[in-house]
Amino acid sequence: MSFRDKAYSDLMRELWGSPDIWNTKKSYTQIAAKLHVDEETVRNRVKHLRDLGFLLGYRLLPNPALLGRTFASLRIEFQDRESKQVAIPHLAKIEGVINIGSTYDKSVLVTLLANQDQDFPKLLVGMGVEGEVSWVPGLGIRTTKFRMTKLDWEIVSLLLRDAERKLDEIAKQLKVSTKTVKRRLNMMMKETAIFTMPMVDLRKTEGISYQLRVQSEQGKKSEVEKSVVAKIGNVVFRASDSQNGSVFGFTGANVAEGNDILEWAKQQPGVKSASVTIAERVVQVFDWIEDEVKRRVRATRIHGLGSERKMEETVGIG
Repeated sequence: MSFRDKAYSDLMRELWGSPDIWNTKKSYTQIAAKLHVDEETVRNRVKHLRDLGFLLGYRLLPNPALLGRTFASLRIEFQDRESKQVAIPHLAKIEGVINIGSTYDKSVLVTLLANQDQDFPKLLVGMGVEGEVSWVPGLGIRTTKFRMTKLDWEIVSLLLRDAERKLDEIAKQLKVSTKTVKRRLNMMMKETAIFTMPMVDLRKTEGISYQLRVQSEQGKKSEVEKSVVAKIGNVVFRASDSQNGSVFGFTGANVAEGNDILEWAKQQPGVKSASVTIAERVVQVFDWIEDEVKRRVRATRIHGLGSERKMEETVGIG
């Protein structure tokens, strides 16, 4: 089966989706119900995506509100592909960056947990990176007022690179019970304190991975987005890259299909401009978030052991 099949694009939309659903890692049962198929079918399709090397796994991230930050996307247009490739390692060192999506043209789309005081154009110039920058804060992630304990931060630190790590391994390393780890994770997920993000290898798609960028007229963005999703049908990712700009990810059979979608989009009411590019790869960045979470673990040690661990030590649970 191909990613171009609606069955697979629907599945990837549930697994990958858009920033507003990243805070919910759905079970196979929930996905099956949403897609009106049985759970075994979902398992087989996910296995197929993994066997192909497309679905690499999941990473875990704390809600940016817990770090005093907000989600943002940063789009940078470079003079040429060569300067873009040189810039990517430098972009990965910017505080807050969690991934960098590169296309076969001259641009990248950076996802980051942004500090509102960051001056990105100035910051990039200081790093020797030259490009036209546009950014939009707030990608639809719900905020949270959840109070993280030391144990919570420790659990998060062990799941940053692999959100599917076995709970008994985490429990053993942190010297608490598996039941406690599961309870804390469920509480964090319920309160939107953490969320999971799929990691994919775009080079392993069957077909061509497109990114359609659409700039809408003021007040027309929502209407345009609905129209585009209905037209393409197999959109697997949707996000914003500016106040009136939208990015849609979908897989097509050939170059002609992408061109047809582009010409259609340009003619739609409310569309100021549109462009289509071919997605190249997504670079996952971990260093900054790992250091930030470790800092939170150290900071909470000042207040002693968390209540969960204190209780377990008192009753002798290991």
